[in-house]
Amino acid sequence: MSNRQQEAWGGDVRMPRWLRRLLGRPEPHADTPEAAHEKRKPQPGPSVGQNADRAAVGVTSELYNEGRAKRRAKRDAKRR
Repeated sequence: MSNRQQEAWGGDVRMPRWLRRLLGRPEPHADTPEAAHEKRKPQPGPSVGQNADRAAVGVTSELYNEGRAKRRAKRDAKRR
């Protein structure tokens, strides 16, 4: 074992809103540095939902959505 003192883990621990209300604790007054950072403009590229979709079904859903507007227009034209 090491004789060093253990370092603190992570940053601020945030209590979930529902638990804070259940225990009758007051709302925090200001945003944490992490919350302020997350409010900045989003990063370019696929969203979290798009990444999850791609991980779940692969490229199949992208291929399906690729020509969907054209297929829908053709279908609507045939119905008229």
